[in-house]
Amino acid sequence: MKGEMTEPQKKLELRKRAEALACENSVLSQINLTSISLENMQRTLHELQVHQFELEIQNEELQKVQSELEAARARYFDLYDLAPVGYCIISEQGLILESNLTAATLLGTGRSDLNRQPFSRLIFKEDQDIYYLHNKKL
Repeated sequence: MKGEMTEPQKKLELRKRAEALACENSVLSQINLTSISLENMQRTLHELQVHQFELEIQNEELQKVQSELEAARARYFDLYDLAPVGYCIISEQGLILESNLTAATLLGTGRSDLNRQPFSRLIFKEDQDIYYLHNKKL
């Protein structure tokens, strides 16, 4: 895919953005470094290193969660989209929010054509009262 960056490119871009922000918000340019004690510099350096490790740990956790989310999305696709049964997700107002491939095929239309349509449109006229009573119960 043309528009997507590789991981090294993403890291480089992130680094450039961070450096630009650091230059814009640099407190160091306003501080005379010679007036800071060695002990304070060491403490600050230690805090920065600890913060960097915290960010790296958070990043690893986020990447793990992202992988799990992608796996769950793939399972959802298999279970929902490829199910041999037609499914529709319906809003409280009775509009179709989403449908799987089987539902669209059974109804002889495209999935996008079903979206935002009233589900009641799919109910036989003689069964409309039963549908509305059942919907009211829900």
